[in-house]
Amino acid sequence: MFEVTADPKSFKRVLVTDCGSTTTKALLFECDAAGRWFTLARGEAPTTVEAPIADVTVGAINAFTEIEEISGIKLLDRSSKSGPFLSRNGNDGNDGIDLYLSTSSAGGGLQMLVAGVASQYSASSAARAALGAGAIVMDTIAAEDKRTSLEWIDRLRHLKPDIVLMAGGTDGGAAEYPIAVAEMLLQARPRPRFGATIKVPVIFAGNAAVAHEITELLRPIADVSVVPNVRAELDEERIGPARDAVHELFLSHVMSHAPGYGKLLTWSPFPIMPTPAAAGDMVQRYATAKSISVLCADIGGATTDVFSVFPDDE
Repeated sequence: MFEVTADPKSFKRVLVTDCGSTTTKALLFECDAAGRWFTLARGEAPTTVEAPIADVTVGAINAFTEIEEISGIKLLDRSSKSGPFLSRNGNDGNDGIDLYLSTSSAGGGLQMLVAGVASQYSASSAARAALGAGAIVMDTIAAEDKRTSLEWIDRLRHLKPDIVLMAGGTDGGAAEYPIAVAEMLLQARPRPRFGATIKVPVIFAGNAAVAHEITELLRPIADVSVVPNVRAELDEERIGPARDAVHELFLSHVMSHAPGYGKLLTWSPFPIMPTPAAAGDMVQRYATAKSISVLCADIGGATTDVFSVFPDDE
């Protein structure tokens, strides 16, 4: 792993990549004597998460190599077995970096299935949690949906979600509806997109009274994580814990099984974020710092993401 061993205030050079669905972009940032950061060089290469290469780090190395050629700065230590980068460690040498960071939407980004009881309440809250975590919502199951169980089961068997986020029922409320949704998942036995031998990760953010029953029901086909209810009360939404659980599973289940990402994860001391989640975080930080409303569109190779931040009093 590329370790941060110096005071972050002494950093002068940071390398960042975004491993996109079609292109891996790399940016080299440098800090001048006045403490102002600027873009020193930019490189890009085709993303290599798909066959025949199926190793996202190959495209990243190609992008780094382009930056080396443009900037004249040596970034890579090809003789090292612990990581690919030359480390500056706060010194004044011309080569190396102080920190490496990355985001990713390669392979179509984080793809999720959302399930709930009522489309206007638990299902919509679960969808907002997934979207807030930077996911693409492939489909939404609601107990009130007009599709039959057989239609849903057929649909679920063709989907390959990275994560399933399941909500439904207020705490202490009726149990039969969230259990019915869980039974539908059990019959469909959805498989994850990466890792043919692993179970699909399921986050349950519904009625706490049935969390244990649903965990046991889905145990044969899923690894279930339980988080606080997104709708513990009908008129109160709490999506933060579910969103955080999605981020955690994105790293531990999705990224670790995606082609080459296990290696990429060791290159940075910080987690790799889904690109939409990182973009949304930047938009929110900027809006908060400037006390303004912001509408932002990120037009990517496979998807277009729209972010909005408005002050609480609007």
